[in-house]
This record gives sequence, C-alpha cells and structure tokens, in this order.
Amino acid sequence: MRGPLRVPVARVEAGASILDEDASRYVARVHRKRLGDRVVLFDPDRAIEADAEITAIDRASVSVVVEAPRAATFLPARRVTLLQATCKSDKFDAIVRDATELGVSRVVPIVAERSVGRPADGRAARWRRIAVEAARQCGRGDAPAISSPMELGEAVQLFASGEGVFGFCLDPVADAPLGPALRRLGPDVELAFVVGPEGGLSPAEIEACASAGLARVSIGPLTLRAETVCAAVLGAVVLLSR
Repeated sequence: MRGPLRVPVARVEAGASILDEDASRYVARVHRKRLGDRVVLFDPDRAIEADAEITAIDRASVSVVVEAPRAATFLPARRVTLLQATCKSDKFDAIVRDATELGVSRVVPIVAERSVGRPADGRAARWRRIAVEAARQCGRGDAPAISSPMELGEAVQLFASGEGVFGFCLDPVADAPLGPALRRLGPDVELAFVVGPEGGLSPAEIEACASAGLARVSIGPLTLRAETVCAAVLGAVVLLSR
C-alpha cells in the first residue's frame, strides 16, 4: 500500500515518544528512515493510529513526535470469525495472513479429527505477530484476535452461535450454495465459518456443526485446499459487504 510507512506499536499517544526496540529496528534498519521522515503509528488492538515525525535516531532507538491520535482509517466492514482446522504450520501461517488481509475479526484454530498434529505451545502468539504484520502491509488499522487452539465442539459452542451471529459449516458435498445464503444476510450480521483440515471434516464433526445451528453450505463442485477455502470464502464476504 502506498503512503507513509506504517508501524505497529503497543500504544498511540500524542507527544514525544521513543519507539520500542522492535519498532525502532524496523524503522531505522529495515526501512532506513531518516530524521524528519514521517510514519504512521497504529495500535492494532485498539484500532487507533496517528501521524508521527522522526526526531532522533541512535543505535538502539528511534524518537518521534506523535500528532493527535484518530480512529483507524481502514477497518473491516463487518465482523467475521474464522474457525479454521489446524494444518501444517506453514499453511496455517498463510491462512492467518490471508484472513487478516481479507478482514476477518477473529481466527479460532480448531483441532479436528483429521488435523495434521496439534499446534505447539506458543503458536497462537506467533500467529498474532503474523496477523499484525499482515495488517501493517495491507493498511488495515487493526488485527484479528487469535485464539488458542481448541477442539471443534468447544469452538463451535463458544464462537459460532449467539444473537446476531450466523454460522456456516463449509462442506464440499453440501447441496446449499454459500453465495445465495450470504446475499440474504444483512451487512450488520456477524458471520462465522468453520473450515476443515486437508482431509476435510468428518461426518460426526459436520453433524456437530449442524446440531449447533450452523448452515451446511458449499462453495462449488471443486475440491479446494484448506488454505484456498479461506481466501475464497472471505473474498466473497468482502464483495458482498460493500
């Protein structure tokens, strides 16, 4: 995205400030910014941003003067939760990146029967860092929340039901197509999508989703990779939410 360099920070406040070590390294060493250059600081947790000017650079830190904070300019049009079955780590990294760029509000890694292994401890923190970096790159003013991995049944009950939320279970052999179902929902309805792993959801898992009130839908006759389903579904949501 064109424009001033965007820098994620833990807090955005007007006045003189010193960027933390990671942000300072990113500004001075990675992008080689100089005195007087302008950047945009953004807090991905609170969706706040502000223009800032670099006033000093030394070996370990970058000092800036921050202007008045404002609400982030670019935010997703609606709330969307992605309940994505875990898969190989590099694939899930890509899913988190794509989901962030396509406006998802929350990513819930679920351990399904056919998931390839269980994520290691601390993986959610890594995925959060990936999400923040993806938000920076695409110009988004916030970043999705990343939950700790949980079993599918628990995740569905916690995140894919409730007032004002409509949930879908993606199943390639379902009779109902996703497109018409999305068009019937107003833009204010929060959405939730359950996406299976490489081997798909088991019949028992699909039944569990149906029992929890999720609509069983398909996005077409082709068999897509787990990481492709995310991009296809969220891309449709972006287009239909404008």
